[in-house]
Amino acid sequence: MEFRNLMTFLKVVEVQNFTKAAEQLGYSQSTVTVQIQQLEQELNLTLFERVGKRISVTEKGWEVFEYAKEIRNLMKKMLYGTKENHIKGKICIGVIESLLYSEMTEILYQFHKKYPEVEIIVKTNYVDKLIEMMMHNEVDFIFIIDRELYHKEWIKPYLAKEEISFFTYFEHDFAKKEKVYIEEVLKEDFILTEKGISYRKELDEYVEKNHINFQPFLEIGDTKIIVELIKRGEGVSFLPKIAVLEEIEKKKIKKINVENWDIVMWKQVIYHRNKYLTPQMNVFIKMLIEMQQKKSEY
Repeated sequence: MEFRNLMTFLKVVEVQNFTKAAEQLGYSQSTVTVQIQQLEQELNLTLFERVGKRISVTEKGWEVFEYAKEIRNLMKKMLYGTKENHIKGKICIGVIESLLYSEMTEILYQFHKKYPEVEIIVKTNYVDKLIEMMMHNEVDFIFIIDRELYHKEWIKPYLAKEEISFFTYFEHDFAKKEKVYIEEVLKEDFILTEKGISYRKELDEYVEKNHINFQPFLEIGDTKIIVELIKRGEGVSFLPKIAVLEEIEKKKIKKINVENWDIVMWKQVIYHRNKYLTPQMNVFIKMLIEMQQKKSEY
């Protein structure tokens, strides 16, 4: 049995699409089709049902999928186990943009210094999309902020509370008050992340539930730009505290103390339980957790 045919089968199941699997593997679609046919002939099984342009995995196909994952993990263990702890290879991380800007710069620098032979790929996206990428094995693990998420197929080595609040420039009138009502805050000029971002959803749901006429003057996916504009006195934003922590310490930005508004979400590192934890994944996650714990001590 050709190992590559088995790996192609795994990729097709994970992305649920022959064309997408071919693109990710660097094959032509016809090559993927031939490899799947060869595997089906060797096993004397039908692995996929094909109805029009859609495919679905057969019952026997799911059984082969579980065996194939075990074979892939055993192969990785054998390869990494013979390298005498010399860490190299590749790691692919999925992270939301605000964490990349506020939390990942230092660890990427430190990790590369310690493990220069590891290639690091970082992909940013919304939480829902990152979870989908993790489930399809397109990223090794994800680092996100959201409500506390659970799934029987996930392993979560890190979980920590993260405050989500309203922030403005240090000299704003609201920054000087002990308490401000949410209705007052929502009348201000707002700069927000794009719709669909996990913590942005919390604000959008509140506005919709209470039938409030609310429209930010700027929506942008780059948290760094939002922080810079707020610091310059351009309005108010709704962000994780970590995104503005440095500017708070410099007395450039300040939290608005909003009456009866206490939103807490969670920073979470998650990977699939069937994902083989490679040495480079293991040391990166450990380093990430250690850095997070050190920050929480201050």
